[in-house]
Amino acid sequence: MAKRAFPKVLARIAGETLICVNGREALTLLTLVERGAKGVTGIDFPGGPAYRLAAYIGDLRGFGVGIHTEMEPHGIGHHGRYTLTSPVEIVAVERGENVGRAA
Repeated sequence: MAKRAFPKVLARIAGETLICVNGREALTLLTLVERGAKGVTGIDFPGGPAYRLAAYIGDLRGFGVGIHTEMEPHGIGHHGRYTLTSPVEIVAVERGENVGRAA
């Protein structure tokens, strides 16, 4: 099976801290920035649902990214909608072949 390409992102958090993330965490950060106040859920990702989205959010929080979780009900339970609470400036994005691997 071919490897899936994931980005590598350099970002500035709250105008101060620089972080570098790659793989699914980088894709999650880019999607959070892109969607803004709409926030993201697992279904909002290209290529299908991000089944471990809460884990990627937890990793980003560990880097100091402020993220709010709002629980939303749906037909068979609930899911989280995540929105940024700290300003994030994307400084650089490296998109290349085989930057990451598919899970």
